[in-house]
Amino acid sequence: MSEDISSTTSLTEEDVARLARDAVSVRLGSRNADIVLLCEHGGFRVPAEWNNLGIPEAFTSTHFGYDIGSRNLTLRIAELLDATVVLANYSRLFLDYNRKQQDPSCIRPDMGGIPIPGNERISAEERALRERIARHPVEKRVADLLEGDAAVGKGIISIHSFSHVWETNYRDCEIGVMWKQDERLKTPLMAALRQQSDYAADENEPYSFADSDWFTLDRHGLSIGVPNAYIEVRNDLLSTEGKVDKIAKILAPAIGAAFKALN
Repeated sequence: MSEDISSTTSLTEEDVARLARDAVSVRLGSRNADIVLLCEHGGFRVPAEWNNLGIPEAFTSTHFGYDIGSRNLTLRIAELLDATVVLANYSRLFLDYNRKQQDPSCIRPDMGGIPIPGNERISAEERALRERIARHPVEKRVADLLEGDAAVGKGIISIHSFSHVWETNYRDCEIGVMWKQDERLKTPLMAALRQQSDYAADENEPYSFADSDWFTLDRHGLSIGVPNAYIEVRNDLLSTEGKVDKIAKILAPAIGAAFKALN
């Protein structure tokens, strides 16, 4: 990676620890602490030492950089449920937490054909450094909530947003519930969403978890036997505070009902 893009060669262990602490935010719930909500694409920050990966700052606030509206939606749902929430703070352009380390899109070298200089031909050492800073802190906090004797969560919902238009395709789906193998949350969640008429809800749309090798709910759900599902919301439905509140007030009781069905 070019020297004029990154100043990471001078990072100390204290610097790495500081950057790792900044990678994740956690809000512990009370009334529904066992509902764990994860927003891994809710941040668009790139650590200053990487000089915005050599791209204009405006790019990081597009859908390439993060899931627009997903952070506010996750926090509002958590507030309504008094649930536990974990937020990843760094841009997916820095490292995409929902991609496995060996996936080329984990640290993608381009945005739809637009090069990302700071992500081109990076070394194994650079990849390992970003894993320490951006993945490991999030993974540990989620694992602490779902695994071991001190675990408080009985299931996990990962919340995302998607663009209403992709390449030449317009997407009619408004709320998507993605799942694979484990139906324990998906089935009651879809049942609750089908009782409302404000938004069109579909399974494994606009993407299919069943056909994808995503990291988050493989690691924090399927591999450890924890009930899990992704929720995707079309981002034009999250463009204002009022819109976020409206959809949160539909999703929150649906998520609450799905977790009650686990008892």
